[in-house]
Amino acid sequence: MSESILDFQLEQAIGLNVNRTAFLMTDEIARRFAANGYPLAAQDFGILFRLMKQGAMTQVEIAALTMRDKTTITRRIDGLVKKGLVERNPCQEDRRCFRVGLTETGHLALTVMIPLVRDFQQEVLSEIPDEDKAITIKTLKQISDKLISIR
Repeated sequence: MSESILDFQLEQAIGLNVNRTAFLMTDEIARRFAANGYPLAAQDFGILFRLMKQGAMTQVEIAALTMRDKTTITRRIDGLVKKGLVERNPCQEDRRCFRVGLTETGHLALTVMIPLVRDFQQEVLSEIPDEDKAITIKTLKQISDKLISIR
């Protein structure tokens, strides 16, 4: 027997709650970045952090890692180049592509931004037991894996 559409509770939908939480978190961390001299979005931080951890990458590789389309990544990287945080260098193996890497200014920005992110996460999650956080992360990864598998 199918449930009535009137029984559906949008407030109980995981997607709605994940999206709302993600919006609130990314908006707040962007505010904190700006207050510390780095007017960047959370997406920009994600790109910078991955470049720090993995080294220079092509825009296609960055798009795949961040699960964003190439146009969005190009715009984000253009902004990061203008701010002097990353640089594009031609790929040695293929002159049609560029490798994006952190500049010294980008490395310096991360020395400010990483502690801000760490402190922010601690502040937001401090009252949630470690077990609950682990279950939440595990559940979200399972949902993510399922969505990737049905693409």
